[in-house]
Amino acid sequence: MIQLHLYKCKEVFFIKCAFIGHRDSVGLEGQIYAEIEKLMKIVITAFYSGGMGNFDKMCEKAVKALGGHLTFVPYNVKQVKAKDTRWFDDILCPFGDKAYGKYDIPNRSRWLVNHCDVFLCHVYKSGGARHTLNYAVQKNKQIIHIAP
Repeated sequence: MIQLHLYKCKEVFFIKCAFIGHRDSVGLEGQIYAEIEKLMKIVITAFYSGGMGNFDKMCEKAVKALGGHLTFVPYNVKQVKAKDTRWFDDILCPFGDKAYGKYDIPNRSRWLVNHCDVFLCHVYKSGGARHTLNYAVQKNKQIIHIAP
């Protein structure tokens, strides 16, 4: 069961969900759609994406199809493209426009964990997604696993 952590913003309470998965994930659209639909039924409508690969893209498409609010959190402002301003409802650059550094992606992933409440995950191997999932578990975040 999802525990609700409500944040007050402009007199509106909302719960934030982000995605943790591998860029080579495929064939999960049905499961992702069903999970996001469930989340939206319990009032989660704010979704955050790092926009890095197939898993994020599958989640983004489900959020858009279901009418959720989708925020792009790039690892670096230079990652933002013109098409992103049309696809995402918001773009949030927590690290400003500094020059790219090798820790930008892990720092952005930690930022997402620190600022979101629920995580939709598909992690099946080592790598950045596994590190991010481990950090979310360490921070006692709510995790929903999508099985292959």
